[in-house]
Amino acid sequence: MNERFARVGAAYLQCYYELGVWKEQHYRGIRILKAPTDLWNYQEILSERGIEWVVETGTRHGGSALYFADLLELAGGPGKVITLDVDHDSLQLREHPRIEFLRADSGAPATARAVEQLLPAVRGPMFMILDSDHSKAHVARELEVLAPLLRRGDYLLVEDTCVNGHPVRPDFGPGPMEALEEYLQAHPGMFERDVARETKFGFTFAPSGYLVKL
Repeated sequence: MNERFARVGAAYLQCYYELGVWKEQHYRGIRILKAPTDLWNYQEILSERGIEWVVETGTRHGGSALYFADLLELAGGPGKVITLDVDHDSLQLREHPRIEFLRADSGAPATARAVEQLLPAVRGPMFMILDSDHSKAHVARELEVLAPLLRRGDYLLVEDTCVNGHPVRPDFGPGPMEALEEYLQAHPGMFERDVARETKFGFTFAPSGYLVKL
């Protein structure tokens, strides 16, 4: 991505984020708090990599879980979406044949074991997206307990690395970006950054957060 494209993308991200456009988006009538460019990237990743399983933290309203479930259904594979949240108070979707709703702390070892039990021993490629509590401490816990479930070729997406001045919400404090940086430093050789995918549209909520398990 050239420098001018990067500057324009960062400026647009700041404007889009600060105006709160992302808070007024819906997928099939259910609220979904994602950047449209990231959603387009996600469907390309699932298609190109033959993803059969999705593990999502941060269910919230359920829009993204439904989005991923629809993609899995269209692909015709055997897998499901396993989506985690500490509460279901905001859920607009509570049942779906392709979705397992877990009410649990996504950073707890017991939760990782519960997710592992829902995954078959012999499975196809998986896409894992971390999008719950964005504090550095919580994302660090998620990475420690959930990233080991990934196998070679699986995909990890760490959402909202854009906060704490990367480039939005400079007052946020250490968040997903800082947790991810420390995790990758402590676990060298585990992941490769998918720069081409991340920068494809010049606008993402997940800078440095597109990763492939090695």
